[in-house]
Amino acid sequence: MSKSLLRSCPLLERASESQPLPYAPFPWSLRRCSDTGFVYLANPPAQDLFRDTFAWEVTHKTESRRRQQAEPAVHAMSEAAKTFRRRVLKRDKVAALGRRIACTFGTGPIRLVDVGCAEGTLIERVVEGIPADVADRVEPIGIEISTHLASVAGRTLSRRGGRCIHATGIEGLAMLEPASVHMIVLSCILEHEIEPLTLLRHCRERLTADGSVIVKVPNFNCLGRLIRGRKWCGFRWPDHVNYFTATTLASMARSAGFDVVRMGLFDRSPLSDSLYAVLGGGCSVQSARKAA
Repeated sequence: MSKSLLRSCPLLERASESQPLPYAPFPWSLRRCSDTGFVYLANPPAQDLFRDTFAWEVTHKTESRRRQQAEPAVHAMSEAAKTFRRRVLKRDKVAALGRRIACTFGTGPIRLVDVGCAEGTLIERVVEGIPADVADRVEPIGIEISTHLASVAGRTLSRRGGRCIHATGIEGLAMLEPASVHMIVLSCILEHEIEPLTLLRHCRERLTADGSVIVKVPNFNCLGRLIRGRKWCGFRWPDHVNYFTATTLASMARSAGFDVVRMGLFDRSPLSDSLYAVLGGGCSVQSARKAA
């Protein structure tokens, strides 16, 4: 087995009592912190292994193949539902939030950073859906740990005058100037980050006074997990190393210095496998962000 880490609760960043949960296959150890209720993988692979060995495009294909072989009917229905939501319902909640927030900024450049940007297509969807006069002011920056995806994203973002930083989220954010970013997207990334609180602190330091962070993570408190158990779609071994509820996500955000600007009933619905939030840097965040 590749080298792995031993860690305590990422929300506390110190040793605490925890209980094992009966979901993870050997040799992985999923635990729940007794103090905070945070659920985390106690022995994840070292972060550097996510560049290639456990890169998203590798584990996604492996997991998709495994689910297709184990439950072909369920897998087919799930893929059909995703296609229906994307093509017919046009549901793209993170991009929609990004477009609304981008349009609340006044004159001047808008620096948009997507941490864990994959091929850079999310930023494209945000920019393509906003008025041209706003889109022209957007400086798109991606941060991606996967060697292959960072290369693809670099080509994608360069067409809009942007770039991709090939690094971990923490390393990539550290390369940007403090208080220089207007919007940060953390879509399906916090569940992969071994040091999620540190990542959020870096986001807070790089964010402008009126900036926002959009978050999407698997919803550990959803009915899907309760019904499907170990077969829940939110479980991915070993690259999902954190599992959030609305309570633990809000707690971690506040520990990093954020206000939770938006996490409404539909954002944290138990009917959804995903959990959404918009974070702001404090009271200076405009009320327009709440309505986004």
